[in-house]
Amino acid sequence: MLYDDLNEHPEATGPAPKRERASEVPADREVEIPIPRRTTPASVHAWLDGDLPEAAVRRGDTVRDVEFWNRLNQDINVRRQMQTPAYVIDKIMESLPQASPSMTPWWRKPFGMTPMMAAAVGAGLLALGMALTALLR
Repeated sequence: MLYDDLNEHPEATGPAPKRERASEVPADREVEIPIPRRTTPASVHAWLDGDLPEAAVRRGDTVRDVEFWNRLNQDINVRRQMQTPAYVIDKIMESLPQASPSMTPWWRKPFGMTPMMAAAVGAGLLALGMALTALLR
């Protein structure tokens, strides 16, 4: 770490602090955070695919997996039964435009040019003309 003493009146009571060069100190480093990796057993995958019955998979080491997927299935079934309230649907429909927007092709849209754009195009054409005359000589 680089030490900068910003004190205007340093006290001469002790030795000056050790200064490290900035090149020796890493500015940033990547630190891997150990995350315990857990894989789902093949028997649970077979049960989820419908190849095995639940009783065959519900053993000591896969009980947590089976319970997790059963709980998830229950939550999904509850959410499938939910319906959006009518006032939300009405509010969404009110916010939609009544007529669909007309799409105009880009070549039919009006073209406007600012004086700065005209000057830039003129300078570009002048440079192009000068380059072509230099090449053809």
